[in-house]
Amino acid sequence: MKKSIVLLITVLYSIGAFPQTTLNDILKGCIFGSVENDKIEHFKYINSHGEKATCSIDDMAALLRKDVVAYYGLGDKYNTELKIKTFKQTDDYNDTFETLMEEYNYFTQGKGYVMYNLRYNSDYDTAKRCFLFKVGFDDMYRYSKPGYLCFGGGLSLTYPSAYLSRTRQESQYATNGIYNYNILKTTIIPEVTALKIENEMENPYCNARLLIIFKLTTTSQEKKQVANYLIPQNFVIGKAIGAYIVNEKTGEVYADMSSAFVQKPKPASQRKK
Repeated sequence: MKKSIVLLITVLYSIGAFPQTTLNDILKGCIFGSVENDKIEHFKYINSHGEKATCSIDDMAALLRKDVVAYYGLGDKYNTELKIKTFKQTDDYNDTFETLMEEYNYFTQGKGYVMYNLRYNSDYDTAKRCFLFKVGFDDMYRYSKPGYLCFGGGLSLTYPSAYLSRTRQESQYATNGIYNYNILKTTIIPEVTALKIENEMENPYCNARLLIIFKLTTTSQEKKQVANYLIPQNFVIGKAIGAYIVNEKTGEVYADMSSAFVQKPKPASQRKK
């Protein structure tokens, strides 16, 4: 009897009866997200009424700092410190703040995603058995702290340092003459799978995507030099908790890079006594 069960399991595996993880499976755990081509302009999500909605980077930043006036677009009405202070003393403000906190908890307790198009990206490194993907962004969206995977628009995510570096170059097309690249090293990928990814990246209608799953944490604002002016730029800060290479059209998951997010225990000699 036991031999029959083992044989059945072997046969099921061989014919693919155990379904593989798909892109939809991964995204089911996310409540908001964005697909980036040039820069992230907004996140898509389903609101409390079950309707499709969007939230811009600036709106998300206002939500994360719990700014009622900015998040609900009340700046024209409450356009001075005194008016804002007076507004905060009203029942209307308290009711609005309570609604904002529901939104805040919804986004910060859930997971988000961002997908980046890998068209014409770097080839597979046969020596290192991995890809070194370039994720480009204008210097306007460079979060000043190191160790962050930055996307155009202002989303910045912590990412395992062993798999991330950053470089920059001069560009006449960049806002202040500087263009940046995240260099994201993948985990080890078998050559058979890497060839499929390479072939899809060469497709003019490329559907290969770098998929990052993340949790929101906080927000920050930095002044960026544009010509002779300092322009405030909002940053939405999060923590990357998963990474994949997927095909957005077919739903195939080429590579699961979750092992990059598993912290290795320190050697006994380095542990605190």
